Amino acid sequence: MDDHPERRRYFPGDEDVALSEVVLEAVQAHENASFRDDEFTLYDHIHPDAIDMLFKNTSDVEVSVKIHLTNVTVSLWSDGGIDVRVTDNVG
Repeated sequence: MDDHPERRRYFPGDEDVALSEVVLEAVQAHENASFRDDEFTLYDHIHPDAIDMLFKNTSDVEVSVKIHLTNVTVSLWSDGGIDVRVTDNVG
């Protein structure tokens, strides 16, 4: 189990940034690195617009998604706000 998951809380409409940007920032923080554009592209793993749209109107619906990247797993779930959690992949 990951002893140091990166967590973020996002509220659609209250933020000046897209959810996909928050996901990228959380992955960067968890990896303790600043990715250059040519090193890591979120689009290589998921379509950022799809994540933004999937969670756009989730204030009264529970939605959860897990995205398995090379070194980490990103878990997203909504309960009025959106929780973003990045953990190390096990195994």
